[in-house]
Amino acid sequence: MTGLTDAMRADFRLMKDLAGILHTNAEAKIKEIKNLMTHFKTNAKCQEKQKLWHLQFNENPTELEGFKYQAGKLLMGPTASGSPNTFDIE
Repeated sequence: MTGLTDAMRADFRLMKDLAGILHTNAEAKIKEIKNLMTHFKTNAKCQEKQKLWHLQFNENPTELEGFKYQAGKLLMGPTASGSPNTFDIE
């Protein structure tokens, strides 16, 4: 997707469903990927296209180790009193 139209943004049900897809935890995303890979493996049309395009998929996603950095504070322009706006980013 390259963006949402104003009509799409105004549709509460669409935005709620989209948020449910985009804002899931890692375990739910891995489960969905595994279901997709199972579908690729068992669906005859998917198998046909994979052979035609010379594609192969692993059933399990590759595991990576990572590190989460602390984002720190964001400094914004001054408030009415002249002191800077600061926000903790998580």
